[in-house]
Amino acid sequence: MITSKRLGYGVCVLYELAVRKDGYHSARDVAEGYRVPEAFVRKILLDLRRAGLVTAQKGRTGGYRLAHAPKAIKLGQLIKALEPVTPNLVYGRQRGGGFATGEECPVAPFWQGLETVFTQALAESTLADVVNQSRVPAKKRTPAAKVAAPRARKKGRA
Repeated sequence: MITSKRLGYGVCVLYELAVRKDGYHSARDVAEGYRVPEAFVRKILLDLRRAGLVTAQKGRTGGYRLAHAPKAIKLGQLIKALEPVTPNLVYGRQRGGGFATGEECPVAPFWQGLETVFTQALAESTLADVVNQSRVPAKKRTPAAKVAAPRARKKGRA
């Protein structure tokens, strides 16, 4: 299953705001943990604000925070906020163009059934579900951009 970058990072943005409960958080802070351009995260946050999922405050202590509790935010709302057209599943490898079934394809009903189930499950899931199923607790998570790579040993030394 492949989703758009906007939808994938939209879930990450909401997750970050959910686990960073207190106060407002800048787009830069949210973006740095995922190695995504701040401008891209700002566009996502703007759409989320327009949809009423986050609130914004200007100024030195400003930024963004969730407008509702995580259990009150359905991922279906996120899809509507970030995707003008309902996303379709892409089967196969994305770089090769993926495999998209047409109505004439004999296995199209199978893939369309899976797509319906997936889309319904995503729409009914809440942000609280995402937070509860995350692998790394919020307090222990280190932003990916700040993790140092291990040093390589120089050749020729024993």
